[in-house]
Amino acid sequence: MLRTPTRRTPRKTPAKKRQPTPPMTRGNMQVRVVTLAFLVALVFVVLGGRLWYLQILTGETLSLSARATHTREVKIPAQRGVIYDRDGEVLASNVPGMNVTVIPDMISREKLRELARILEADVDSVMERYDAAMDPQTGNRYGAMLVKENADKDDVTYIMERTEEFPGVAVNDDWVRKYPHGSLAAHVLGYTGAITPEELKQEPFKGLPNDSIVGKSGVELVYEEALQGKPGVKRYNVDALGRVVTVRNADGSRADGRPEVAPELLPPDSKEDPVPGKNLLLTLDLELQQVAERELEAAIARAQQEGYSGEGGAVVAMDPRNGEILALASRPAFDPQLFVGGISGPEEAETFEYLNSELANSPFTNRAIAGAYPGASTFKVFTGLAGFFFGVIDANTTVTDNGGCWRPAGASGCWLSWRQTYGTGSTHGTQNYAQAIMDSNDKFFYQVADWIWQRTDDPNALPDFYKRFGFGSPTGIDLPGETPGRIPTKEWFESYQKEVYGYLERPWSIGDWVNLAIGQGDLLVSPIQMAQAYAAVYNNGTLVTPHVGKAIRDQDGELVRRIDPEPEGRVKFDPEARRELLEGLSMVTGPDGTAAPAFEDSELRILGKSGTGERGNKDPVNWFAGWAAGHEDRPLVVVVMVEGGGHSEVTAAPAVRRILEAYYGVKTGPTSVEQSAGAYAGSAPSD
Repeated sequence: MLRTPTRRTPRKTPAKKRQPTPPMTRGNMQVRVVTLAFLVALVFVVLGGRLWYLQILTGETLSLSARATHTREVKIPAQRGVIYDRDGEVLASNVPGMNVTVIPDMISREKLRELARILEADVDSVMERYDAAMDPQTGNRYGAMLVKENADKDDVTYIMERTEEFPGVAVNDDWVRKYPHGSLAAHVLGYTGAITPEELKQEPFKGLPNDSIVGKSGVELVYEEALQGKPGVKRYNVDALGRVVTVRNADGSRADGRPEVAPELLPPDSKEDPVPGKNLLLTLDLELQQVAERELEAAIARAQQEGYSGEGGAVVAMDPRNGEILALASRPAFDPQLFVGGISGPEEAETFEYLNSELANSPFTNRAIAGAYPGASTFKVFTGLAGFFFGVIDANTTVTDNGGCWRPAGASGCWLSWRQTYGTGSTHGTQNYAQAIMDSNDKFFYQVADWIWQRTDDPNALPDFYKRFGFGSPTGIDLPGETPGRIPTKEWFESYQKEVYGYLERPWSIGDWVNLAIGQGDLLVSPIQMAQAYAAVYNNGTLVTPHVGKAIRDQDGELVRRIDPEPEGRVKFDPEARRELLEGLSMVTGPDGTAAPAFEDSELRILGKSGTGERGNKDPVNWFAGWAAGHEDRPLVVVVMVEGGGHSEVTAAPAVRRILEAYYGVKTGPTSVEQSAGAYAGSAPSD
């Protein structure tokens, strides 16, 4: 019998009891609160950091962006201050011109480069300014940047007909610099040019717009703060497309039906007037400056006629009472007008390339203040004064030259005078200080140096005495690039040897003093230093501060500031020493003096000293420094230096004579040395 299986009912597993939720403890609550607070704080930190970034780090950029989008600014040019000579003759002024600018943020590098080429601007300089303007940290991409100063009208017309190709371009009526006398006083005036990214970070250029024109050298640079005007601005409210802000239809046309017009053709929404720069009055005398430059060129030409290199030279004509410079010239020179508008076109580029070549012989160097040369015999007068100061000579002290070798006490070697060196076959004989000045007697000054050396234990006693007259340090003239020159000392000498040889080749000795005593050895002086020192001889010890600035005036002619620097110091003279020196200087130009041929028949009684400085394998440098006696109401100390000049009595000395005669209104014919320039070729130069 079959049995039907019965279904078993599965046994139910009894349900587990639900565990009760543990009660919230105080510790758990604190963890949750801290976690929530941390998350909230984190959100605020992120938001705060973003706000700080937007407002602090990029706030200025965003603000400029907003203003550039909704406000169009048009510069109103300000005139740069005019530069005058002491009598009101214009030396640098302004004329109307057109400057092309661009908003860096609105134009690509490629288009800007193309624009610069069309305008014949300096492409490298333009791109450098562009990169600086686009710098996210320090640049100003929304401010106008200068592309070309004084742009050509045809180029401007071409650009303005293609404004859609060059977005952000603007042509502004502006003032450009004009130098009406060409290269005259170029090293005093300097020149102007577009501001560079580096200059924007420097005083006195900080805060100036990207399209500024600033002084680059000379008084244009030194008095930049006074000469630089402040441009005005016209502001126009525009929409994002640069149109007049007004109600518009859906298609962008004006709702009032009026035709579109450039915002600049309407009255501005706001305006700031420009403030012109202040005018600068110089101490220069235009007529005397012309004479000085003409005579310097004539002196260089005479040197070349003699067969010497005649590489260049300098003139300084200074009032010894107060340091006012009435003429300052340097050759070779340049025309500052070349830099107005930048170097553009093949002709200007060729000129600029030549001026920077070795053939041009550094025309941008102001040799009057930056040239450093052996002082030569013009320096001997200060060695004689040192002899009086240290008590080793007086008016009656004499030294005898018998034609043989001279050597310091207890030393070896052989020092000769220029009469033996150049084979004249003569000697100086027995001479005192005044006579030694007249005849430029090397051996007298060798002996003075030796006597001082024997009397002192200070190896720098003589060099330090020269420093009293300003040698070895800048005079403080208000022109850039002045050299301090060099007065060698024991410390300098040892440092130089270690630098060159790596060890002390020999000790500092009396031989170094002997060379220094006649303006040779390692001595270097500039023409402006020589003028300052000779001015101290003239005025009995005041070391005046040379300066070319006389006064700053506003546009109404009112005095803003008088430029009258204090003297650098004073030198105490032994009355007997100065009397003997003046006697010697007067005999230099007399019948028996070394410079006699240059001053024969002159109506002026000129005191001075010539010098011929050796320069190794180069032709010598010539000096003459002096003044005219009997003109105490209008004194003038004149220094002329000629590089590669040969004979001072043929080159530098006649130039000094002509400058002084022109200043005092004396007219004479050419001297014998001027008429026979070239006849001295191959002969021994006097000193």
